[in-house]
Amino acid sequence: MDYFDAYEEIYTRIERYMLEHGTLPHALVVSPSLYQWLCDCRKESVEQPHTDDLMWFETPHGKIRLVIDERLDPYEILTE
Repeated sequence: MDYFDAYEEIYTRIERYMLEHGTLPHALVVSPSLYQWLCDCRKESVEQPHTDDLMWFETPHGKIRLVIDERLDPYEILTE
């Protein structure tokens, strides 16, 4: 994969889930490396609180719980 925009992919997955199910997903399931990347981005953001633990992912539609699955590939994102 030449270029991977995690935020774009996450929002695409959320929108697809909402179209199929009519509701916000209960959780985003991500790989440990993607979870760490999201934590690092949050630490660098002036808009997000600086915490070492990222339990929720903020979206324009509301918060979605983040779940880490070590079996996932680094760029794999699941909605449930």
